[in-house]
Amino acid sequence: MAAGLGLAFAGRGAAMTALIWVLYASSGSAWLVSGAMLATFGVSTATSPFTGHAGDRHDRRRVVVVSAIFTALALAVCAPLALAGLTIPIVIAIVVASATHGAISPAIQGAVPALVEDEQRSAANSLVNAAKSGGFMLGPGLGGALLAVIGPAGVFLGSALMLAAAAILVGRLDGEFRAAPHEDGPGGHMDGFRRLMSDGWLRLLTLAWALVMVGVGPVIVAEVVLARHFAVGSLGYGLIAVFWDGGGVIGALAGRRISRRLEQPAVVGGCVAIAFGFAVVGLTPIFWPVLVGMFISGSFDAFGVVAAQNIIQRRTPDHLRSRVSAALDAVVLGTMALSFALGAPLVELLGPQGVYLAAGAVAALGALLLLPMLVGMPDLPPRVRATRRRIERPVRTMARNLSYGRRRVVERVRRKATDRV
Repeated sequence: MAAGLGLAFAGRGAAMTALIWVLYASSGSAWLVSGAMLATFGVSTATSPFTGHAGDRHDRRRVVVVSAIFTALALAVCAPLALAGLTIPIVIAIVVASATHGAISPAIQGAVPALVEDEQRSAANSLVNAAKSGGFMLGPGLGGALLAVIGPAGVFLGSALMLAAAAILVGRLDGEFRAAPHEDGPGGHMDGFRRLMSDGWLRLLTLAWALVMVGVGPVIVAEVVLARHFAVGSLGYGLIAVFWDGGGVIGALAGRRISRRLEQPAVVGGCVAIAFGFAVVGLTPIFWPVLVGMFISGSFDAFGVVAAQNIIQRRTPDHLRSRVSAALDAVVLGTMALSFALGAPLVELLGPQGVYLAAGAVAALGALLLLPMLVGMPDLPPRVRATRRRIERPVRTMARNLSYGRRRVVERVRRKATDRV
């Protein structure tokens, strides 16, 4: 499962790198690149209720395989389009690939708790997140390196092969991958969002992470300007991302042995570390501390994500886990996509290092929001009312009981009146 997820994100990252190259080389327009990124993330966010529901309603292994195959086909179509110089059809194909790719991570995140015992949850989530971070790190680097050798068409084809390999790996797994049946049926597409908003702790975590992403979007825009500011060229620009994602791999692996009592401090500490690392980047007069700051931010962020995944999975019924994962991704990534629009104005206003300082301040606010988690997080009651249907049932039962009680009172009064007569 973890290897399949890593390959899926590596393939997607390489394809996105090729897309950015093709669009900028053909038009020289940063606006076209921004529009394509917004469309890609926007479609993935819009389809998240449906992709998450697929993971909860069907065999999650089959959902991963089918999604990876359709994504691979969409990326393979981009290869001849790149050779023909048809940029807009490439964007359309990438948007389709992004919509189908969005089902992979929620299905895997939903399947993990059913495959391991509770005491092995940290190790399993650690491995999955390490593979995901590795895919994020290797995909763009591999795509950028191959662009000069085999061109965009070759990168798109290689990305398709990575998605096909992910489908083969996951498809060969044995075990039970279907969500446990629920007495009220599969529920609706929006139940993941309802679950996030109905549980106070999950709602707090979602809002804090969304706030952090408001700062991360402009930081991604500012990275290339920061590399130019320190005159480190494309190598330095690539190292910024490598140290963030490389730290993410190490931090996720370090989360293998996190205990349950340290999960809440790890989640809060992840936001604090992001704020500290961004502050280092924003204040340094030389380049190498930039890499240190990004490594600190990436490693502790991934460590906190492992802890957060443990908490989310423990507080979510099995029949809702894929939808909750998809809903959380939609909120967090959707917020980051919208924050891309702030990147260029903030870089002009604050400069690249000022953008990092502002993002650090926003991450610190996110950590403040999460401070109540340190006081304690009560466990869920055995019967969790996760959907509207389950909430409405007690109300209907109460109404029936009141109606029955009213009839009993009326009958008793009539009986007494009859006896007196």
